[in-house]
Amino acid sequence: MPRSFRRLLGAAWVSNTGDGVRNAAIPLIAASLTSSASTVTLVAAAGTLPFALFGVVAGTIADRTARPPLIVRAHLFRAVIGASIAVLLLADEMTVTFLVAGAFLLGIGEAVADSAAPALIPDIVDDNDLERANGELETAELVANDLVGPPVGSVLFAVSAAVPFALDAVSFTTSAALVQAIDEPDARRPITPESTWWEDLREGISTAWTNRVLRTTGALIVVLQIGNLAAIAPIVLYVTGRLGVDPAAYGVFLAVGSIGGIAGSRLAGPSVRRFGSFATLMGSLGVSSASFLLMTIPSVPAVALGFATSFGAVVAGRIVIITARQRSVPSRLLGRAQGAMRTLVWGAATVGALLGGVLADSVGDRAPFVLAAACYAAGAIAGFRALRRVLIERSPTA
Repeated sequence: MPRSFRRLLGAAWVSNTGDGVRNAAIPLIAASLTSSASTVTLVAAAGTLPFALFGVVAGTIADRTARPPLIVRAHLFRAVIGASIAVLLLADEMTVTFLVAGAFLLGIGEAVADSAAPALIPDIVDDNDLERANGELETAELVANDLVGPPVGSVLFAVSAAVPFALDAVSFTTSAALVQAIDEPDARRPITPESTWWEDLREGISTAWTNRVLRTTGALIVVLQIGNLAAIAPIVLYVTGRLGVDPAAYGVFLAVGSIGGIAGSRLAGPSVRRFGSFATLMGSLGVSSASFLLMTIPSVPAVALGFATSFGAVVAGRIVIITARQRSVPSRLLGRAQGAMRTLVWGAATVGALLGGVLADSVGDRAPFVLAAACYAAGAIAGFRALRRVLIERSPTA
């Protein structure tokens, strides 16, 4: 793989390690401040809301700016926010309000960085290597964010709640330095827009609607995200409450789940080459639905197994969808188009997180898993024909 991609990948490994440490600490802090599932999921929703509010705006910025410097600025912004949260915790001044605000601001920085990074990949990687490149980045996210980071975050949280956020700030600073070193001329060349900012914004929204791949996969992901976040947002209370897992071991539980995600990221490319994009995606939806139902069994082995298999299936399906989008949209539009889709997708995620909390409080702590299983099954059934058409047409071997 090109040197520029290796540097982007290195930055992903570093920043995702910090994210994993922080992400294990945030729900534990929230759970220490309140016993309400609705309030805990409010913190989770605050982290995803910026994608819904600013996704298309962030994508437009990514298409009007050289992408590596933009990613650097986003990482440095997040480093400042992480350090500020650490200071509040050290001063024993943390409240739910401050935690929600911090999660929201970190989400803004992530929305910008995550709009620019996928749009950068086709500029530095050959088309035939897109599945491999996306799989490498997914592996970095899963190993660092979900396997290595959470156990470390749980242990550090037991020492001091501020340490995970301080480490996260350092990770963002280091990641910014790695992205700054990307020297691909096409990626770093200053962009002189020929249209106004508002014209670019409208073009991105229009592309997201008129491009059949974006429209079809976007509709599917909206449904899936509602179910996925409904199940995951309140899971900390299910695991530490009903299952009796010690908070210090919560990160280990997340790490066990991520093993399945790593398998999914490694198997997605070979599965696409052997069975095709459509069959791989349909298989991932079916496995995810069954896995969420398995998680309704209140035992640690069953929930851990369901978490791992659902994670793997979700990741494999996500790689298929991301690659299809990258192939269907010109590079100059990719940031805006994906940003518009992120607005829809993360708006649904915010709704799902809040809905999961309400269901857990009012119906029972297993109800969110049933909803997630139903969403994945409904997405596969309702989208079967449309997904088959767009994915088979866009397959590189078609």
